[in-house]
Amino acid sequence: MSELRYHYLKDTWTVIAEERARRPHDYSTRVYEEYGDKSKCPFEPGNEDKTPPEIFAIREPGTAPNTPGWKVRVIPNKYPAFRIENSDKSDFYYIYDKKGGFGAHEVVIDTPDHYKHIQDFSIEELNYMYIAFRERIKALYQDIRIKYVQVFKNHGKDAGKSLVHSHSQIIALAKIPKIPDTMIKQSRYYYQKKERCYLCDEIKVERLDGSRIVYENDQFLVYCPYASLYPFEVKIVPKNHNHEFTTVDGEILNKLSEATQQAVRRLHKALVNPPFNMILYTSPPMRDIPEDPNYFYHIDKHFHWHIEILPRIVIHAGFELGTGYFINPTPPENAAKFLREVIL
Repeated sequence: MSELRYHYLKDTWTVIAEERARRPHDYSTRVYEEYGDKSKCPFEPGNEDKTPPEIFAIREPGTAPNTPGWKVRVIPNKYPAFRIENSDKSDFYYIYDKKGGFGAHEVVIDTPDHYKHIQDFSIEELNYMYIAFRERIKALYQDIRIKYVQVFKNHGKDAGKSLVHSHSQIIALAKIPKIPDTMIKQSRYYYQKKERCYLCDEIKVERLDGSRIVYENDQFLVYCPYASLYPFEVKIVPKNHNHEFTTVDGEILNKLSEATQQAVRRLHKALVNPPFNMILYTSPPMRDIPEDPNYFYHIDKHFHWHIEILPRIVIHAGFELGTGYFINPTPPENAAKFLREVIL
């Protein structure tokens, strides 16, 4: 029997299609990388002159900017979707609204090793990646025109990765996009009704049930969400309430890296290196929303930062595109069981 499950934070529905249930080996995942000539890779150490100048880096002591010696390096995207120099003004054309393409688009080169990918990263290397995310989010929010910063990693061609060398992207926007906007409004509505954070409650339910948990340490829970939109979708959530990723440091950062390493390595082994999108959701800064003066009401109490890993192992077709609902042929309970049983 199939069933519909409501995804509260994204305000949509998932069809858990058990009649079409699939195990990991039923998906036609494959090793996607053809590494090519690394000497021609613009992200390779020694090729720093082939990229725009770096805007942030973690380096070996004594090494100069835009030279080898970096552990993680952030540069402006050479082909940006948004630019700081663009206008942020609104306009219209008859009935059509438009805005200038103001914003920022950055690339985080999260390892100097051409052949290493996130499932190969050590805890220390994951720490460096997350520090780069944290510091660039904080820096971008210094511009009061920036309303939201989206951080994501595309892993594999089928997830939108354009260059083989491991990297992530950061896009800063003059408007809060629909999915984060929906999450903020849904979590606020839940808090107004119950005076509790939705994700804090979700964590309690998942720990009581246990069937969808993949891994946990003393700071983070890794699980396949009840209404997973994608087969083998994984969520990484801090157990202690926190709305701002930019405050994460020290031992909590280590525990986040540990939880991430467990999640990506289990997906890598269970699904044979699947393409996926890894997305960070964190609270935006409290800036005026003229049309909704209560937009940031208690956001520090109701919003809960988290990471989603969305394997791209099925094609969303006419039903999904026409309805906004998702068909998931692997119940999250089954997916979590497969991932828990992976031997690393």
